[in-house]
Amino acid sequence: MINKQDILEAYERFSDRVIKTPLVHSPELSKMSGANVYLKMEQLQNSGSFKLRGALTKIESLASSEVGKTLVAASTGNHAAAFAHVTHMKGMKSILFLPEKASPAKVKALEPYNIDIRYFGKKSMETEQKAAEYAKEIDGVLVHPYNDIEIIKGQGTIGIEIEEQLPGVEIVMAPIGGGGLISGLASYFSQDPNVAVIGSQPENAAEMFHSIEKGRIAPPSDHDTISDATAGGIEDGSITYDICKNHLAGIDLCSEDQIEKAIAFIVSNHQTLIEPGASLSVATLMNTDKYRGKNVAVVLTGKKINIELLTKILSKYGNNYS
Repeated sequence: MINKQDILEAYERFSDRVIKTPLVHSPELSKMSGANVYLKMEQLQNSGSFKLRGALTKIESLASSEVGKTLVAASTGNHAAAFAHVTHMKGMKSILFLPEKASPAKVKALEPYNIDIRYFGKKSMETEQKAAEYAKEIDGVLVHPYNDIEIIKGQGTIGIEIEEQLPGVEIVMAPIGGGGLISGLASYFSQDPNVAVIGSQPENAAEMFHSIEKGRIAPPSDHDTISDATAGGIEDGSITYDICKNHLAGIDLCSEDQIEKAIAFIVSNHQTLIEPGASLSVATLMNTDKYRGKNVAVVLTGKKINIELLTKILSKYGNNYS
């Protein structure tokens, strides 16, 4: 469906407009997990997350008949920021749908952009369905957060950089929401028997894990998670389900407590902010030694965390996150 060459070609088209984010060794996480762990710092990317890669790839792949149409997107935050960044930069007409309870930190990050924001739905899947319906209604172009080949190609370009920055990488780990990022990484490394791609999800919102386990797309979870970027479920017919089912080496699950401790760990040991979704694979490595002895690259996906939540986590754990 998507191969390494597709992703390499996507990267050639936009590599001069994204940051080649650093890959930083984590001595502390390496010691805790027994693995040789490196952090891919996509939270430092333009627009604040990896999502810029997919948005650029999708918008620059528009057919001539689509250029000039209104672009429509839905997101809980990071896809929204990337969509707003690209459409603002290109002067394109765009409409963005957000869930009614979108993270205040992620809404604030949209303030610099001239974009029409509308609120709909309590869960991200409801918001995504509304955006898709509205795009059809106005004959616009939907820029989906994950269920789109071009979006997946763009997110997969992180794999190119990891391969260059860490020759001999054996494990690539990243969080899973709708599955666009992990599908891109899994597609890029799918023909390399020496690299396993591992996803991470909250126990409270493990739709991809349960979908693969049951052999069909599972409904959205009714449980709450602080990992809002990975919550909301997978839409029926999503191409990410088949890619994950066929190419992922595994999915690890994290508790809410483990997610909070992972955020505290990164702030304390790497003096950088990450959002809850970005901490999932860190949480995994803090609580298992099954990747002992492996060269591991972990994608830190974004940095937009609510200050009140961050303050609560740091006051609760400080340096005591073991």
